[in-house]
Amino acid sequence: MLEPLSMAGKTAGSTSRLGLAPVWRGRAGSAARLSPAPVFAITSGKGGVGKTNIVANLATAITKMKKRVMAIDANLGLANLDLFLGVQPTFTLADFFAGAVSLDKVIVTNREGILLLPGASGVQEITALRHEQKAALLTELDVMTDELDIVLIDTGSGISDVVTYFTTAAQEIVVVVNPESASITDAYALVKVLASGHDQKRFLILANAVSGAAEAHRLFATLSEAALRFLNVSLDFLDWIPRDPQLLRAVAQAQTVVNAAAASPSAQAFVAVAEQFVRRAKSIKAKGNVQFFFRRMLEGGKA
Repeated sequence: MLEPLSMAGKTAGSTSRLGLAPVWRGRAGSAARLSPAPVFAITSGKGGVGKTNIVANLATAITKMKKRVMAIDANLGLANLDLFLGVQPTFTLADFFAGAVSLDKVIVTNREGILLLPGASGVQEITALRHEQKAALLTELDVMTDELDIVLIDTGSGISDVVTYFTTAAQEIVVVVNPESASITDAYALVKVLASGHDQKRFLILANAVSGAAEAHRLFATLSEAALRFLNVSLDFLDWIPRDPQLLRAVAQAQTVVNAAAASPSAQAFVAVAEQFVRRAKSIKAKGNVQFFFRRMLEGGKA
């Protein structure tokens, strides 16, 4: 059984537990609180569509825009976001919930400044946490809320409880599809579960590994027409990432193409999507903030 977490050593007015300088500065040295960071869940109906690679490249591109990004690896059991971000986590969320370490010890920062919150199989017990453990997580998260601009979640694929926990708590749900027919079929199944079972009505569709804009829009039309006809859900087209040999080479080397081949078509596409995320982040108000995301997740999605 997990034991309550100790908050010893946490003092009011202390410097960042992440070791980062605050992202806000008021006039004459006064502090001005920024709006909380919005949360984007990157998900899919099936595995192998490139979610993790997308999250890593978007996090890298957004960081290059001088924004502070946290990436959460919620692909439990198959977590490998750390490989793309070039880090080797010592601890995971399972260690945090066991009371072994504080949250700032779980979070790792890569050389570009991207924060990674690595997942673990122990997170599947998240709904069994006691109240004091939930409060401890929320308290520690509150320390970093003002230090972030955007949070990206790499969810698992499919319609498992873990996927729906992370996905429904986010403010923006991005569904990744590729030209495989199974990708569209499974994406429809995911949208159906989230819409009918979790009252989600807003979905952004990102087409990955497509030959061009025409194929991307065909994929979107197929999925969108089915969702509107049978689910009465209207989908929004986000953008598309081209099929690119340079991206495949970067993946094979566990690198982001944004770093490895910045001038490539796929890298430029990731930058364009990242710019959209930054613009959307400025206007998102719907579901709250990072702390609210975790509160929904911990309490079974109940606001």
